[in-house]
Amino acid sequence: MRKTCLVVLLMGVEVCGCLRAEPVQSNELTIPNFDPDSPACVIKFEGASPESLRLNFSCLPKSAPTGFENPAPEVKVQSIRAKNAKGHMSLIDAVQSPLADRTRELNFCLYGKQNNFCGNAKVDGTSTIKAWIQRIELQDGGSQ
Repeated sequence: MRKTCLVVLLMGVEVCGCLRAEPVQSNELTIPNFDPDSPACVIKFEGASPESLRLNFSCLPKSAPTGFENPAPEVKVQSIRAKNAKGHMSLIDAVQSPLADRTRELNFCLYGKQNNFCGNAKVDGTSTIKAWIQRIELQDGGSQ
């Protein structure tokens, strides 16, 4: 456990206290590959569980299409970076639905050395999920 000391100068009086920084718990998750002859995707992540974020995952061989090769014009695609991998993220808004029923679909793929680790969710909190993706570490070394 790491201690961080904080010194505050208040109206000429020095106040010193120590804060304890709790270690961030890292979790590991293995996702079987879509191709049974290819290795599984193994990731380390911090924070919320994928279940609490309503994320679904897939592990694809490098040769498999991800959908980011030629996205539809209405799909908003942006680059995303995890701890040790680069990838893409897309947002699709269901604008054909009535306003009260509209959803946003988030898709992403991180490109590893052996596999592509992809996921999707129907979400409201895209910034929460984007921050979660950025903390992923692919265990196959990822793509820098």
